Amino acid sequence: MTKPAPLMTAQEFADRAREIVATMRGHAAHRAIDLLTNDVLRGLGYGEGIDIFEAQVGHWHEADAVYPHAGPCPDCERAATEAERRAAA
Repeated sequence: MTKPAPLMTAQEFADRAREIVATMRGHAAHRAIDLLTNDVLRGLGYGEGIDIFEAQVGHWHEADAVYPHAGPCPDCERAATEAERRAAA
C-alpha cells in the first residue's frame, strides 16, 4: 500500500484544479486531475484502492506504459489514424 499523502483543504484542492485547467489541456489536464484526486484519496487513507485503480487504468493508456501515461492520448491517436486511412481510401 502507498504512503498517505498529506491532506489538503478544499480550497487548496480547488486552487490546484484551477491551475491545472488554466495551464494544461486535454489528456495532460485529465492526467493531472487524476493524480491530484489520487493524492487527496491517499491522504484520506484510501491508498490501497488508489493502487488498485492505477494498476487497472495503466492498460488503457498503453500496455507497456506505467500510469500515468506520458504521451498523447492513445484513443485520439487511434481515431486520427483511422480518419486518415478512411480519407486516403
